[in-house]
Amino acid sequence: MRAVSLKETEKRLKADPVSRAKISDAKAELERTVALHELREGRVTQAELASVLGVSQRRVSAIESAQDIQVSTLRSYVETLGYHLELVARSDSGDQIPLHIG
Repeated sequence: MRAVSLKETEKRLKADPVSRAKISDAKAELERTVALHELREGRVTQAELASVLGVSQRRVSAIESAQDIQVSTLRSYVETLGYHLELVARSDSGDQIPLHIG
């Protein structure tokens, strides 16, 4: 089996209308998302948020950069900023099911 270059793979994916649409949808989704620190910035500092949450500023920094976070931690962080956390399961076909945890 021969190795396929990244350029070849990209060319093949862009040539396929279904793949091209999925790539476009994924890009659009990424443009609508924000990182946790972006949600906080301009509202409060990490130290101010930490004080309300009852944790250290260092812990807020760790939460904002975490790749894996507990739902309860995320919920507290988001709600402290005046938002509500909603979790949705989404299928490849676009079906969405709101999740209730706890």
